Amino acid sequence: MKIDESIFKAYDIRGVYPSELNNELAIKIAQGYAQLIQKEIKKKKLQIVVGRDMRKSSIPLSKSIIKGLINSGIDVIDIGLVSTPTFYFAVAYYGYDGGMMITASHNPKEFNLSLIHI
Repeated sequence: MKIDESIFKAYDIRGVYPSELNNELAIKIAQGYAQLIQKEIKKKKLQIVVGRDMRKSSIPLSKSIIKGLINSGIDVIDIGLVSTPTFYFAVAYYGYDGGMMITASHNPKEFNLSLIHI
């Protein structure tokens, strides 16, 4: 799989779906995130929140992210369609180990997967 490295920004991962960013790549990104957070947080079983926005591409990307996390041994709390502030609240208030939000925020509809890690 050829990966367009320009999708990796300073604070997120953002690309046009599905040409720059697709479901297969989302699985790989989730697996990479799982490895990173497992090294950072030394805990037997991590719990990661996954949320998404209303873009049509967010549903398949969310499913791929969840699949990649579960395959990496992460417990996933899927909070579904939420705003970014609600996502932040869920992770912090309930004390989860981190989170991934599938959203392209203010970008045009063809963009997606601005992953937010906390």
